[in-house]
Amino acid sequence: MTWDHHHRAALAHQERGEPLRARPHARLAREHAATAAQAAESALVMAWIAQQVGDHDAAVALIADARPALSGQLLARADCLHGLTLCMTAEHEAALSVLARAAKRLRDDHWRANALVGIGVSAGYLRRPAVAEDALDRAHALYLAQGKPERARTCLHNKGFVAAQAGDFSRALRLYDAAGIDETTRPEVLIDRANALLGVGLINSAGRALARAAVALGATGRGPAFAEATLAHAHRALLAGDPATAAKAAETAAGLFEEQGNSGWLAHAQAVRLRALGRTSSDVADRCEQAGWVAEAAELRLLAGRLDLVEPHRFAVEPGLRALGWLARAQAAGSPRAAFAACRAGGLGDSRLAAVGVDAAVSGGRPRTVFTWAERSRGVDAPTHREIGVALGDRELLDFYVHKGQLRTVSVFRGRFRDHVVGSAAAVAEAAESLRITSTLAARTGTAAATQRAARVLDAMLFTSSAIRELVVLPSPELSSVPWAALPSLAGIPVSVAPSAAAWLRAKQVPERTGPTAWIACPGLTHAAGEVTTLHARHGGTLVTGRESTVVNVLAAMSGAGLVHIAAHGRHHTAAPRFSALALADGPLRAQDIERLPEPPRLLVLSSCESGKADLLGLIAVLLDLGVGTVVASTLPVPDDLAVPLMTDLHERLAAGAGPAKALAGAQTAHGHLGFACYGSPG
Repeated sequence: MTWDHHHRAALAHQERGEPLRARPHARLAREHAATAAQAAESALVMAWIAQQVGDHDAAVALIADARPALSGQLLARADCLHGLTLCMTAEHEAALSVLARAAKRLRDDHWRANALVGIGVSAGYLRRPAVAEDALDRAHALYLAQGKPERARTCLHNKGFVAAQAGDFSRALRLYDAAGIDETTRPEVLIDRANALLGVGLINSAGRALARAAVALGATGRGPAFAEATLAHAHRALLAGDPATAAKAAETAAGLFEEQGNSGWLAHAQAVRLRALGRTSSDVADRCEQAGWVAEAAELRLLAGRLDLVEPHRFAVEPGLRALGWLARAQAAGSPRAAFAACRAGGLGDSRLAAVGVDAAVSGGRPRTVFTWAERSRGVDAPTHREIGVALGDRELLDFYVHKGQLRTVSVFRGRFRDHVVGSAAAVAEAAESLRITSTLAARTGTAAATQRAARVLDAMLFTSSAIRELVVLPSPELSSVPWAALPSLAGIPVSVAPSAAAWLRAKQVPERTGPTAWIACPGLTHAAGEVTTLHARHGGTLVTGRESTVVNVLAAMSGAGLVHIAAHGRHHTAAPRFSALALADGPLRAQDIERLPEPPRLLVLSSCESGKADLLGLIAVLLDLGVGTVVASTLPVPDDLAVPLMTDLHERLAAGAGPAKALAGAQTAHGHLGFACYGSPG
């Protein structure tokens, strides 16, 4: 076999992401080299392979060995490989310099595009999105001009990575989908996807992606990517509240990076392990910052109480890093007023900032201030005290929140705010879970005694007065799946539930819709078609069933409707509600799809027993945010023999002019199934 044969074979395997198959051909090519130039070119291929399997020291040595015999374009190619190695070892400033020089000298469009991709990735890590996107766009155009669409798709994928580095995980996922890279040939893309999924809260989905990545990367010998997947698994475990698994996975990743001589990524893995163990290290923090892992360095310094080193990040471009800076400022504040100012400046959406604000508010002892910061802990600005008082009228609002392990509530009635302790948050959570479990079993078996006992226990914890008036409930996470109608104190009482006071107020202000009522039944539910057909015959409107219940048809029926009734299986993501979906005839209808509607429905009824198998509050928050006024749904399975009469009674009461909360309270009292709740406006 000739040098040319083995050289081409090595390149072909390497281009397909098969470094273990490429390596023997590269070695044979070097052995069969007829000239010093051929031997040097083979050394460059071997350096590329070494880079991919994680032997970075060997890659650098091979490039250095080849340089004396290189000139012109091969020398520029050596610079490109050196720059890509620096990129992989997290030496991004150096990588940018070397790759920029290589990109200017390379006349081969393929290798110039490779250098530009490296520039895009390193600039992404350094949080320079404009530089990154410009380089990736130029690489994309070069690959397309060469007739290499798969390579061009990697540029689109890497733009997703740049978006993720900037904290825009939803855009990252959209770009990954648009790129459509085959994960079987490029399993490393699964790591990027998993990290973005973690960013939007889809922890289980991220775990599945990482499991597939680990198998594929291990089989092909992709050492650096396998180590990155292991570190991503550690991040996942940390977010899932499993520090022991996180520490073990981070330790494994650190060992792999150390074997590869990858000091930049080693520091990152060590930082994650320390965070999982609740420890810190100034040395690891310093090395993280030097390698570009600025947020990891800030987290360690925050743990160490080095607030002075974290505060300067409060003006960072990246939202997460900026929030850490303001968190340090808030923790260092000498007064509640200074703490409030720092927490407000840090923006909405950071739970630790909100917790500092709530703590300062509770310490201050003013219920109105506590209400304001309890709202911010939900990621929203609170309505003014006057606005919420006027909107409530004769209703009472109960705003449940947790502070230092205690469940507390701010009650608002006729303009008066009160704050008091309910009890242990853990005990309330246990009682709420007991009610959920016994209610689910009762729906299947018809035995209600255990449910009634559990309901009395939780009721006694939450309500001290039997004179309960019409309520607006803002649940804490511990109470998010409570079937409120099952609590004895709330029997027959109209209750509206909302993710926040701001969401409830906005829902009340949704205008009437003039479009026809829509009755929708999707495949997979035996009772669904009969249910909606009966309701359609009684009340008129638009009927969509069976194979006609496609995403396009359902959205068309929903647009501008005053009332939409849907019987469909649902899949809900508690941590990432925008990715929740209803199963239609041709695929999922996601909550975010409703954004396409110029006028979302005012009232949405989800009657399927499957709609309530998970915490709905996150999904409801999205629907209300998108302009739906009221959602009626169940947090419990609904037996088929109860669903139809209950829904029939509900719609009779609505047609007679009752608001959703009052109509639902009456229907559930009459039919005995107490799992539905009215979310948003009570009507």
